[in-house]
Amino acid sequence: MEKVNILRSILAKNIKKARSSLHISQVKLAEAADISVPHMLDIEYCKSWVSDKTLNNIARALNIEAYELLIPEKDQKDRKPRGKNDEIQQAATIINSKKKELRRKMGEVMDDLILDITKIYRDKEK
Repeated sequence: MEKVNILRSILAKNIKKARSSLHISQVKLAEAADISVPHMLDIEYCKSWVSDKTLNNIARALNIEAYELLIPEKDQKDRKPRGKNDEIQQAATIINSKKKELRRKMGEVMDDLILDITKIYRDKEK
């Protein structure tokens, strides 16, 4: 039984690590892997095991091979990252940068809008 728990833990850590590197949530991963969100949570919290189909769906959604999700972290250090993952990581970095810029600009627009509305009410009171 302990070996099963160790394997669940390895799987959970590898899913979380791959998901984090792609900057996607558990919900988005569940959708991409065509599984329910509660099942995804159970897998990542070591409460549930996966079928071979689910393992393959998760791996496909993370753009890695299914067996890579079962390799302990210490054994993964010698592995070279796959080219697609590098491209996805670069794209995710660009997207996150643009999201931050958009949030900043939206904040400025909202500040201006609030000032304009405040001015209208002040002018009405005069």
